[in-house]
Amino acid sequence: MQLNSFERFLVTGKLRRLVLRRFDAVRLLKLGGRVDGGTVLEIGCGRGFGVEAALDLFGAKQVHAFDADPAMVGLAQRELTQRRLMAGGNAPRIWHGNASEIQAATAAYDAVFDFQVLHHVSDWRSAVEEVARVLRPGGKLYLVESLRGLIENPIWGRWMDHPRDDRFTLSVLLEELERHGFTLQAKRNWGEQFVWLTASRN
Repeated sequence: MQLNSFERFLVTGKLRRLVLRRFDAVRLLKLGGRVDGGTVLEIGCGRGFGVEAALDLFGAKQVHAFDADPAMVGLAQRELTQRRLMAGGNAPRIWHGNASEIQAATAAYDAVFDFQVLHHVSDWRSAVEEVARVLRPGGKLYLVESLRGLIENPIWGRWMDHPRDDRFTLSVLLEELERHGFTLQAKRNWGEQFVWLTASRN
């Protein structure tokens, strides 16, 4: 997943951090509750706003994360390592990688977070399979995603550099999750534009 200049501006600025913490995370907490301990993974971490939320708001003990953009990995490593060490906590493990081939052991995580990343992945079906693989049985997926209706919007879509082939609607996404052993816990959606959901790994 590589971002164009407009998308990079959106996901790395203070507004994105505010939206993630005050809106997306709050909605996911209502849908799925806290993690409260354990080790969790964020896919596509950007500069680390989701990692912060997993630690501060969801109560994760340890967070691992990766991003396909080496520049974002470096930025997240510097900011988050300094922050956690200053607070006396464990520094997050952050690496360069992609969601279609997650560099982690099977059943390694108690939860996986996806804050608007899956729709950027060309082979998103493989990414769902990988998320299912690295989650332990009973582990939980917290997901916020843009759906095909937004990606194909004639106005908004011009500003974004998303893959166009095989983008998911809400029903297609839910079917793929079920196919890989997820049980939907709760969801909220804004038409075919956005979805917030939690699902458990069977």
